[in-house]
Amino acid sequence: MIARVILILALQTIFLGGMVAKKQYTHNTGTQILLETQPIDPRSLFRGDYVILNYTISTLDLNQLEGDNEFREHDDIYVKLRKGELYHEPIAVYHEHPGAESGEVVIKGEVNYISDQRWDQATEQYAKVLEAGIEYGIENYFVPEGEGRELERRTEGKVDIRVAVDQAGNSGIKAILVDGEERYIETLF
Repeated sequence: MIARVILILALQTIFLGGMVAKKQYTHNTGTQILLETQPIDPRSLFRGDYVILNYTISTLDLNQLEGDNEFREHDDIYVKLRKGELYHEPIAVYHEHPGAESGEVVIKGEVNYISDQRWDQATEQYAKVLEAGIEYGIENYFVPEGEGRELERRTEGKVDIRVAVDQAGNSGIKAILVDGEERYIETLF
């Protein structure tokens, strides 16, 4: 009986240590990219101050990108990014990791919805598109207590995210930049 409890505790410790080691690996070895974002919801009664981040690469028109275009909800998706003027921008999407050429990064996500139409404000009609909503596992960031509301209320300036992406496509937030200056820097160790 005691041996089982010790075994269960050891397995839980190994599992949690593996999660931390994987995130640390991504932070240490990943290519750093800059993503455009907009914070939207800074409070959780159970988790304290945090910011939910909505990236411009979180909603993609698959018809405008190279690669695969048939995805279902909960499919893995690999988004190939290339550095634009300031931010990394999507150029292709795939079901499997396609490998990255020089100047490119591939980030892994999960499709959380697929839509075949979008409201076009200019024409006030639905336009036919093939749109995918994607989560990358970097949508939440905890900030010091009391500072989440400040980020949410920013009407001037820009909030961007520096992200590390490893060779497998895993990503982790490295820093939050406010008006181009690092405001919050993530350090695991």
